[in-house]
Amino acid sequence: MKLFDTHTHYDDDRFDSCGREALIETLFRDEVEYIMGAAVDCETSRFTIATAAHYPNYYAAVGIHPQSCGEYEDRERALAEIEALAASPKVKAIGETGFDFHWQNNPAPEVQKAFFEGQMAIARRLSLPVIVHDREAHGMTMDVIMQYPDVVGVFHSYSGSIEMAKELVKRGWYISFSGVITYKNATRLAEVVPTIPKDRILVETDCPYLAPEPKRGKMNHSGLMKYTAAKAAELRGEGYEDFCRQTTENAKRLFGIV
Repeated sequence: MKLFDTHTHYDDDRFDSCGREALIETLFRDEVEYIMGAAVDCETSRFTIATAAHYPNYYAAVGIHPQSCGEYEDRERALAEIEALAASPKVKAIGETGFDFHWQNNPAPEVQKAFFEGQMAIARRLSLPVIVHDREAHGMTMDVIMQYPDVVGVFHSYSGSIEMAKELVKRGWYISFSGVITYKNATRLAEVVPTIPKDRILVETDCPYLAPEPKRGKMNHSGLMKYTAAKAAELRGEGYEDFCRQTTENAKRLFGIV
């Protein structure tokens, strides 16, 4: 049973050395049915659109990551470029965008907030879902989400609580889990996985980051998502093939893929 990898970064330089195109072709042949490429700035947005043009089941999200906000002195111009890029027929989401307060040298919260709100507004105008990055910023992220009740999407590599997930699901959002759920120290997150309704759960790699056990520490790719899916199915008491089928259906519904 093949999977939908709902969050990847094949633009990353680490894929240069391993043969990006050959890898993606192999993955589609053997491991995955669909791939969503997530962007982190205008350059990677263009890259992801170009990559999607080469593969029928590869789709693109365009956006500016919270850690990339500081690269743009003219916020309105950068957001206008993202909105223009979103007109591409293979673009199915805005993102990734949100908040990241993990590193001290990240852009200031008010800068991240302005870019996040700007991209939420784009998603509302274009009726596209949003891919949200939320790292150590649960409260502020939820505050922005609640300002846009008509915008939905997915919290990627979810790291919040059961209560937060329930509130997001109630508001129409999807929850995606990465290889982090396979880590021994992720016991709290493992408790969240079984609580997500079957029609709102997704899986991802966030490759080349967050490789799951037993490949932790290696360069991640979509072919390793089977370990994450197997762990999620186990935590939920579901069969692996049923889980793969359901999460693929969920992702296609979210991203409007027929």
